Amino acid sequence: MPIEIRDAHPADAGEMAPLMLQLMGRPSSPGAIRDRLVRLLATGADRVIVAVAEGRVVGVAGLHVAWMIHADHPTARLMSLVVSEECRGQGIGRSLVHRSCELARAAGCDRMELTSRLERAGAHSFYERVGFEHTSKRFSMPL
Repeated sequence: MPIEIRDAHPADAGEMAPLMLQLMGRPSSPGAIRDRLVRLLATGADRVIVAVAEGRVVGVAGLHVAWMIHADHPTARLMSLVVSEECRGQGIGRSLVHRSCELARAAGCDRMELTSRLERAGAHSFYERVGFEHTSKRFSMPL
């Protein structure tokens, strides 16, 4: 199945909604996704790309670029990476990661990082297969 990787558009929100449900386990309306997408893209520090197969969005990846006080180059963060359950195992996730790395390098980044929920063991295995290393422990706190 041929896959096209392209920038996401607000009109993709309806097809992105079921993917976000698969990723997060809770629903998000197309309108809310469209609003978030517009806000993200307006910052200039974020890109959202989609994988399209047979005319429909089957994967999403977000990329955030940020400068850190402790680093000489910006760092890229891969966010919200998800491939539709029925399309997994076909190289779509790998293609999204590869394109995200290209975009990060073009933005001057020298590293890509991501976080993943502890219970997503299958995703962790995938991340290691595509070249990520488990290098830290993440802490978070609701505000």
